[in-house]
Amino acid sequence: MIDPSRITNYNLDRYGLEEHMMFWLLVAGKTAHVVSKQLEKMLSKVCGIPRKPFEDLSQLEVPLALFLKDHGVGCYNLKARGLYFLIHQNIDLAQCSVDDLEEVPGVGPKTARCFLMHTRRECEHAGLDTHILKFMRDHLGVIDTPVSTPFSKRKYLKYEKIFIEWARKQSGKTVAELDLEIWNSYSRKAK
Repeated sequence: MIDPSRITNYNLDRYGLEEHMMFWLLVAGKTAHVVSKQLEKMLSKVCGIPRKPFEDLSQLEVPLALFLKDHGVGCYNLKARGLYFLIHQNIDLAQCSVDDLEEVPGVGPKTARCFLMHTRRECEHAGLDTHILKFMRDHLGVIDTPVSTPFSKRKYLKYEKIFIEWARKQSGKTVAELDLEIWNSYSRKAK
């Protein structure tokens, strides 16, 4: 099962990458721990041993959207289109780029970057979720930081650059380490 509080893993095989990509696609706009449990329940229902998520899901006897809906996944039509695309386009999740991932329905700049940042060791991207944006306002003094993930590519890249430069120069941590530390800190405060 994916543990959102320890999501970073640079040693995933093909099937581990598939499961992580599914997590990032499904978690958009949802609570990470809830989605982790939903994903585990879904995969344990359809996957054999070893798990081959995309292959096993491609053999479902019900429509993918209905399967997601039955497991409590929100925005299930869009997320089903994204999963269908991933399953049938044979994207190499070990080598793909942000641009490749942003072609997937339901995957925007934050989702693409979070997947890459937490599965590739030297990745220099930032997932601008509400936690990172709040951290930027509260601790970096970037008062014009938006409250939610910017939709404009230009704006996204502007704030991503600020965060990455600060992480490199000031924190002594990788972007993924800092991202996870901030997410865990803010998640605990919300409880």
